[in-house]
Amino acid sequence: MSKRVISAVVCLLVLFLVELLEQHNIRKLSYSYWNRKNEDSVDALEEQSLETVSKAVLEENSRKVYLSFDDGPSKNTEKVLDILKEEQVSATFFLIGNQINENTKELVLREKEEGHLIGVHTYSHEGKEIYASYETYMEDFNQAEKAIMDVTGEQPTVCRFPFGSATDYLAKIASRVIPELEARGYTYFDWNVSGEDSIGHPCGSQIFENVKRDFDKYKESVVLLHDSPGNQCTTEILKSIIKMYKEKGYTFDTLDHMENPCQYARD
Repeated sequence: MSKRVISAVVCLLVLFLVELLEQHNIRKLSYSYWNRKNEDSVDALEEQSLETVSKAVLEENSRKVYLSFDDGPSKNTEKVLDILKEEQVSATFFLIGNQINENTKELVLREKEEGHLIGVHTYSHEGKEIYASYETYMEDFNQAEKAIMDVTGEQPTVCRFPFGSATDYLAKIASRVIPELEARGYTYFDWNVSGEDSIGHPCGSQIFENVKRDFDKYKESVVLLHDSPGNQCTTEILKSIIKMYKEKGYTFDTLDHMENPCQYARD
């Protein structure tokens, strides 16, 4: 490199440093001036600025997890509720209507009383039957809605399609079913993290690993788990799943507070 080029580079660096120093001094003078003129105003502005920055940082870094349980209520629902109460976290329960009876209605009431969200997961969960037509789906849905309302006295506002919204089952009737549900005040939810605890008979460690695989990929995680009669292993590993999210700084909430619902893209 020639001496002229080196000299030019050095001059530019010196000018840059001088500019930085002047800007620094200007900021100091400006702060000193306004501080002398109105110290209280400066303090208030600084506090306001710090608060604004803090809020922005919190919003950027905040992460939420929405635990959701399908196919209840059952004997395992009580165990799930005990754990949620102990851990002081809330969740969403998508109920199968024909599982609500004299033996389980107290669990439904407990879900409501302890601040959890209750949603519709159809009455029978029989895919080929309920998805046969718009009419069969809505008839089944209405039965489930009634079963929940008979216990809680309130109409649910959330629902979940059996097997999710992106299946061939729903595709043929979605154009009628979804607008009808939305017109009645429902929002449907899918999920982006799954314990896969309804596929085969996984043990607790397998369920944990299934959740762990995707658990922190999203700023808002919607976790699919089940509290049906056969999901004993889910209850055994639930504390570990909650602990994993807590250690990552996630806060727990119910799906009605999710600003942009987790819904699969459909054709």
